[in-house]
Amino acid sequence: MLRQTSLIAVMAIASCAYVADVRPPYGKLTVTEDLIRRKIIRLGGDWESEVKPKLVSFIGDQFESRHFEMLTHVPTLEWFYVDTCAVDEYALSCLSQVHQLERLDFVECKLEPLSFSLLRSNRELKEIIFDSVIIPDPLMTELAKLPNLNSISFIDCKGVTKEQISTLKAALPKVQISY
Repeated sequence: MLRQTSLIAVMAIASCAYVADVRPPYGKLTVTEDLIRRKIIRLGGDWESEVKPKLVSFIGDQFESRHFEMLTHVPTLEWFYVDTCAVDEYALSCLSQVHQLERLDFVECKLEPLSFSLLRSNRELKEIIFDSVIIPDPLMTELAKLPNLNSISFIDCKGVTKEQISTLKAALPKVQISY
């Protein structure tokens, strides 16, 4: 009986050790590490060191809106690059909580234009780059409400008209706008 109990205890410990190697589906750091391993997030620094990254990149359509919450835990984030992701109201709400953010790059993203007004609280935000993005009229209206910007770039974007650019330049005369 004692041998059977010992054998069961050893098997239980061994199975717990095996389970410890499996990625648990909880915890902010664990989720972040998983996304790094899957090459969905790239950090311009070491997540676990005392020096926090200043650049974070989200790549691919596997990245979901709920993952943007992780950005609120990177207090030194200055530059955010997102590629082929859907950027909705929740994502922009999370970005609005990163107050030291200086630059945003949106590449081939699907955007919710009415949510961009959430970025007005980002006083350090100086540059937004749109690359291969569809730019609807409401997005231009929302961009006109961001007076702290120094630069807005539209690279290979669809939907950008000369009238929109001139209206945006009139609303933000100090901002350099390129298209």
